[in-house]
Amino acid sequence: MKPLGKRYFLTGLLIVLPVLATVYLFVSLFLFFDNILGRYISKLTEAYLGFSIPGLGLLVFIILIFLTGLLATNLIGRRLITYFEGLWLKFPLIKNIYPAFKQISKFLFSHKFGEGVQRVALTEWPRKGMYVLCFVTNQSIPYFDAKLGREEYCNVLIPTVPNPVTGFYVIVAKKELIFLDLTVEEAVRLVISGGVLNPRDLLRHEASSEGEL
Repeated sequence: MKPLGKRYFLTGLLIVLPVLATVYLFVSLFLFFDNILGRYISKLTEAYLGFSIPGLGLLVFIILIFLTGLLATNLIGRRLITYFEGLWLKFPLIKNIYPAFKQISKFLFSHKFGEGVQRVALTEWPRKGMYVLCFVTNQSIPYFDAKLGREEYCNVLIPTVPNPVTGFYVIVAKKELIFLDLTVEEAVRLVISGGVLNPRDLLRHEASSEGEL
């Protein structure tokens, strides 16, 4: 490929690839959530209407989530949810799994994204001399502190690229953490980009976006 043709190809790839990745992610999420209820709703629509309606499962799923949130915002609704949650936790295996998923959901989908994260920091990982971006989620429990010594320790999530909500849970001495003046949103975007966007790029992009408004 000639230098000029290679340049055109790479330029086109830089434009098309993010679009394709975004469309692929959107379609994958659409199919996943639509299939949760869609498989059952499609049987009903095919039986009574003779055809299925794509996206109807997703629409019903969103309505159910909205109604559940509406129910949980009043006293009677909260009591009903607490009652059924108590029944749910009586199952042997569920009572060991459900509380953990509930805490993770609160962490991921709180009113302010990442409010479960106390600070963004750097720590040496996986060896000395190599640093990784991490989220300090909480202080370590006293049991671990007693086992590890008298130093102050923190619970740390080391995110993976490009999915920052998964990673490694490690316990790190607070003195070994280098705390950063980055918001959780900036750190998440940095992880997703795999380091392509550095903090200055993020700030420059936000400043240019505000200037265009």
